[in-house]
Amino acid sequence: MESANGVQYTKDKDRKGRRRVNDVHQLSRMPGHCPVSKCSDIIFPSNIMMHMLHKHTNSAKCTTSEIFDHRPLLLCFDPTGLEYGDNCCVACLMYGGMKGKMYTRPAVDNLSLPNSGLLNSYHKYDDYLPVMMMVCRSSWFAQMKDKQVEREMVLTNEGKADIYVLWLVAPVTTRKVYYTLTVYDRHYISSRSSIRTVRDYTSFQNPSDFLPNDENYILLRQSEVLELMCISKTVLSKSGKKLPPGIPMELIIYQAPLKPSGIRSSETELHEALKEAQKIYSKYIMPRTKGPVKRKVSGKLSLTRRPCSKTRGLFQHTSN
Repeated sequence: MESANGVQYTKDKDRKGRRRVNDVHQLSRMPGHCPVSKCSDIIFPSNIMMHMLHKHTNSAKCTTSEIFDHRPLLLCFDPTGLEYGDNCCVACLMYGGMKGKMYTRPAVDNLSLPNSGLLNSYHKYDDYLPVMMMVCRSSWFAQMKDKQVEREMVLTNEGKADIYVLWLVAPVTTRKVYYTLTVYDRHYISSRSSIRTVRDYTSFQNPSDFLPNDENYILLRQSEVLELMCISKTVLSKSGKKLPPGIPMELIIYQAPLKPSGIRSSETELHEALKEAQKIYSKYIMPRTKGPVKRKVSGKLSLTRRPCSKTRGLFQHTSN
């Protein structure tokens, strides 16, 4: 006979599943413009995967790959040749939940709507979530809320305040989808990592529109890009071959952060461990003096003691 706890767990699980199904049914099916500047197509959420695979995977600077929960993906971002203000797609990604677990695929797990219109071998991505990594060459002045002042400052300081904005877009989902993007230099000596959430593709995609009010993007200054690419140096790999141009990046997409593998100690256990550490420190580590220290004073200092003769003579000579 099933226990009361087991029955309650089953009920909670069914209730949670029904709530997720309802959330998926309430997702907006409103179409939006493709986030790529040079693409004028208006696409529905269920057709983004088809549009992405057929129109934006042929570029030499675009990476096309499957990506799974908490599985890092190595990318290369080449900023050379980017035109100011143009949104470019540098990666077309198919997010499939946890690798090898079909029930965690976004459409099966009620995270997003299923994809439609996929042909032939692309049918395997019916339940995946399409994700596009975007980049735009913009300026620091894009963060200003007064757009008239922004335009004037851009014209006055053309090419002097360039930045590169990177962000991820996808169809609207029932739960937040997070990602960690780590940018390396070409020697993998220094790095910079940020955690953000994937943006809805129907929202504003021009950095000038979303930088003042949004935080789900990553900024790279022009000086940082030049330093990371080591343009002034001939960069060779360990095998002696010349590395391809661009900045190495590591992308990790996930719905929830990984839980710590270790078992957390209780407050009582932490207090006991602290006391034990204090005992060990006082017994073995704290410095101790060797031998007795005599603290007895051999004599008393008189408060009416007169100065020595030389000093007294000096005072007398001064007074005279």
